[in-house]
Amino acid sequence: MNTKIDFKEIVGQERIMEKLKRDLESNQIAHAYLFEGERGLGKKDMALKLASALVCHSKDRKPCNKCNSCIKAKSGNHPDIKIIEKEGTIIIDEIRGLINEIQLRPHESKRKVCIICDADKMNIYAQNALLKTLEEPPLYATLILLTTKGDSLLPTVISRCQIIKLQPVNLEIIEHYLVENRGIDGDQARMLAAFSGGVVGRAVELLDNPEFHYRREEIIKICNKLLTFDLFDILEQIKFFEEQKPYIEEILDLMISWYRDIFIYNETKNIRFTTNIDKREEIEFQAAKIDLAKTRDIIFIIEETKNNLGSNVQFHLNIEVMLLNIQEVVLNGNGGRSEI
Repeated sequence: MNTKIDFKEIVGQERIMEKLKRDLESNQIAHAYLFEGERGLGKKDMALKLASALVCHSKDRKPCNKCNSCIKAKSGNHPDIKIIEKEGTIIIDEIRGLINEIQLRPHESKRKVCIICDADKMNIYAQNALLKTLEEPPLYATLILLTTKGDSLLPTVISRCQIIKLQPVNLEIIEHYLVENRGIDGDQARMLAAFSGGVVGRAVELLDNPEFHYRREEIIKICNKLLTFDLFDILEQIKFFEEQKPYIEEILDLMISWYRDIFIYNETKNIRFTTNIDKREEIEFQAAKIDLAKTRDIIFIIEETKNNLGSNVQFHLNIEVMLLNIQEVVLNGNGGRSEI
């Protein structure tokens, strides 16, 4: 194939995109791929990009993003690109429908592509039904399975696919992407990249999620109030935790991240090693009041509170004891900690 393959890179997955480009240019496309990786790394975007290239009508550049086929692919209306995507279990009837669709020759293109999102949602019967087609699909067909957990699929399904694993992205790449493409400053981009865990999609979701930013700001305020002697004010903060109860694990993780930053700053005096780098002044202020030993004890208290969430401990009591114990450590050291 002399046609140039023009893939717009999926952020941080350039090595994989280059491999798929080589497959296309040498006409060595596998009959079945399994894209595996965390949600938000770009599996579906990658599958759609590959599908668009396979059905594109251009003789010069694929996907050209201009031909009728590319336009239909982008809008999700191409008759030769079949996508299964649903919330619940993928059952055998849906896979049988997919198999029947694959047996029909392409309508408008030379190729037909079938994408199964969250392929691990296929029940055992659906997976078994797919096996023969995975092993011997029509020459014009390519199947692409997407999953966050490949070990949930039958070994026989996995063995019939070319496996492509998407890895977490270097945080500096995510940071650069956010600055260049979303127009935010470097400190905020660094913070979001750190919270993303190397998943570009997660960083973008956090950026566009006002509730996340609200919860983080409130947690920083509460941590600041824990430096005071005002017991009534501390107990008033329990209202926030109760209002945000569905997000309590995220909130406690935000608290741990905050106190870990204070620990790191006290240890290194380098703000660049912190996650909440955009809160430089607050970190420096609180770090001046909480030493390394106290910070370790506070992180232990929050971890203990997280563990209690799965027990029969009353939610209100669990949070109240956590806040009082943190305040006790901040003001007086580790003595006199309350127990649930």
